[in-house]
Amino acid sequence: MEKVIDVTAARRQLGTLLDEVFYKKEIFTIQRKGKSLAKIIPLESKNSQNINTTNISPQQKALLEEMEGLPVISIDSNPTNILRSMREEKRIEANTNYGK
Repeated sequence: MEKVIDVTAARRQLGTLLDEVFYKKEIFTIQRKGKSLAKIIPLESKNSQNINTTNISPQQKALLEEMEGLPVISIDSNPTNILRSMREEKRIEANTNYGK
């Protein structure tokens, strides 16, 4: 079931909100002044491509495609190692594109 929540309430209750998304598989739309800003969905829904991409701009589609390539961060992951690997990947990409 999809619920709508104000951005201020979402900020104050982020932990509870994430618990409901993870454990109860709830979907939340975050709004500011009645305008939808973001949607929080369970990770399984994202992986099964349940995101409606018909009403988004080409820039947003490009961003979604770029986000698909980002590493998945779990609770057990060391953030320092993840950042190092992302930086190293960027250096490799930059070096390969430099000569073109």
